[in-house]
Amino acid sequence: MAEVIIRLYTKEINQSIKDTASKRMYKGVNEVRDQMNETLSGRRTGRIYKVPGTRRTYTASAPGEPPAQATAELRQSLFVSVEGRGNTITGKAGTRLPRGLWLDEGTKNMKPRPWLDRSLERALSRLREIFEEEWL
Repeated sequence: MAEVIIRLYTKEINQSIKDTASKRMYKGVNEVRDQMNETLSGRRTGRIYKVPGTRRTYTASAPGEPPAQATAELRQSLFVSVEGRGNTITGKAGTRLPRGLWLDEGTKNMKPRPWLDRSLERALSRLREIFEEEWL
């Protein structure tokens, strides 16, 4: 019998796809984190306060504006993580400080200072580019 044998080693192919997807996820969540830093930067239009423990002042955010940064604590707390389980890769960008969520969603005593969704929206076009690149 004369024949040609063709084999695909799917384990290696699948691993290559997962590796590429993980690298892209890292690029994506880092892009979101960069936009978070941008969103949390800049001037605000709220009231003027003293920075605790200093003689400096800062302008707080008004309701609806991203939070002002009296200190850089929120920006410094930003993290990214990527985790793969089975056929799913999950990327996260954010902060573990409870205040980050309180600021974003507001509390009974404070109107929201949205920054999470704004940052994601600002990153969306770049995320599309990252995930639409050729895969192999």
